[in-house]
Amino acid sequence: MSADSNAAKLPVVQAQVVQAHVVQAQPAQAQVVGQPVQVVYQPAPGYTGPPMPIQIDQQGAQQAWILYGIGCFLCWCCGPCGPCFWYAVACMYFCKPEEQRKHLQEQRNAAICSLVTAIISTVLLIALIIVYVAFVAAAVDSAEDMRYSSYQYYYSYSYTNR
Repeated sequence: MSADSNAAKLPVVQAQVVQAHVVQAQPAQAQVVGQPVQVVYQPAPGYTGPPMPIQIDQQGAQQAWILYGIGCFLCWCCGPCGPCFWYAVACMYFCKPEEQRKHLQEQRNAAICSLVTAIISTVLLIALIIVYVAFVAAAVDSAEDMRYSSYQYYYSYSYTNR
C-alpha cells in the first residue's frame, strides 16, 4: 500500500471516533407531554436522608386539622366522642419514627394542639363526672335525712299527744 492511501484512511477513522465521542457526551432530552406526574415520597423506616418534602407535611397537617375539626364537632354534638379523634391525630404523629417527625413541623403543630385539647377535655370530663356523682350522692343523702327527720317528727308528736 502506498502512503497516500494510508493518509486518506486516517481522517475517516478519526472522524468516526469523534462522532462516537460526541454522541456519548450528549444527554438524552425527554419530551414532556401534558402535566408532569406527582411522585409520592414515602421514606423507609429509619430514614436519615434529606428533609421530607413540604407537600407531604402539608397534606398530613391538612388531614390532621380536618380530624381535629371533626373532633370539635363531635364534642359539641355527641359529648365524649370528640376526644377520640383528637387522640387519634396525636397518635398518628407520635407513632412515626423520630427521624420522620423531625421534618414534619406542620403535622407536629396539629398533633400537639389535638393532644392538649384532648387532655384538657378529658380532665374536665372526669371533673364533671366527679361533681355530678358528689351532687347526686348529696341529694340522696339529703333526701334520706329528710325522710328520717319527718318520720321522727311525725312519730314524736303522735306519742306525746296521747
